Amino acid sequence: MSYSFDDLTLWRAELADVKHAILPPSDDRPNPVVTDSMVVASIFSPGAVCALERKTGKILWRTEIAGFAGPSVYCVNGSMFAKSSHSLYALKPDSGEILWTFCPYGPSGETMYSSPTAHGQSIFIGDRRGILHCLDIRTGRTLWQRRTNRTKNDDVNSTPLIRAGLVIVGTNANRAVAYHVQTGEIAWVRQLDGPSVFGPLPFQKLAAIFTDSIYLLELETGEIIRKYSWKDDSITVATSTPSKIVGTLRRRSTQSGDATLVGVNGARIQYSTIHKNWWWAMRYSPKTNLVYLSHLSGVYACDPNDGRLVCDIRLAEDRPEGLGAVEVHKKTIYALTGTGQVYALRHPPM
Repeated sequence: MSYSFDDLTLWRAELADVKHAILPPSDDRPNPVVTDSMVVASIFSPGAVCALERKTGKILWRTEIAGFAGPSVYCVNGSMFAKSSHSLYALKPDSGEILWTFCPYGPSGETMYSSPTAHGQSIFIGDRRGILHCLDIRTGRTLWQRRTNRTKNDDVNSTPLIRAGLVIVGTNANRAVAYHVQTGEIAWVRQLDGPSVFGPLPFQKLAAIFTDSIYLLELETGEIIRKYSWKDDSITVATSTPSKIVGTLRRRSTQSGDATLVGVNGARIQYSTIHKNWWWAMRYSPKTNLVYLSHLSGVYACDPNDGRLVCDIRLAEDRPEGLGAVEVHKKTIYALTGTGQVYALRHPPM
């Protein structure tokens, strides 16, 4: 089934002073993120965080972020975090007030591409000097930091994954590393076949690590349970569902507008399905059991069990703006376009 945004719009809000709103993500977090009362968008350029009333789209507050803002706002246990290319910010959710800032190398240059992950009273983030930082979630004070490697290309640009008492990151130095959450003591190191920028993602009782390939690692030891590689293709984005990792394959040597959706589990590749358009953001919703693929002209909703296209929701033909990873909340799809339009869309019948 095909729909237009205009067919499904419940409300639309236009954010002011936006040059380009969306940054391709390095994980499957949505932009905007939705809470019970708010829709919160991270605006890439000029950097800002904007909060809107969920039911009406009324703009509640806007906080400027120095430099370019990150690909999403991270909300966890009543706390809210945003980031720029050099800083992590803790925000007060009801007003956007900045509570604390972590800026390890000063407010110039691009020194931090990683996104944060919280666990208990700690929050973790990597940087482009190969350091993984553990901070106090209330104050931003450093609890511990670890240098993950000493190679020339040493960036930690991935989003830390917390599982089984470990914090796991991929690095540009062709390795994944796990540390004990409480102490920062190293648990294991796993050599990979290339840089790991996207993910890691949780998958059942494993960690999914992404290079051009997909690795499924045992949490406690880093042992490789399965590895999936494709001769001429590479994984670009992915999302985790209860039964599969669903990802996008792009040919390394082509400019074609088509992309292949693949589904893998702990035993085998279950399907490969070609779709028109290529996408830069992907998001699984347990509420609908669908995977949402954000592309230049709109969003596809696909069945994660076989990769089948369930519905195609299109922006107006004269507005190919691109979308961030969408969120689904209470039968509504929330989307942010590249020009700073925030939409609440009635979810099509499935």
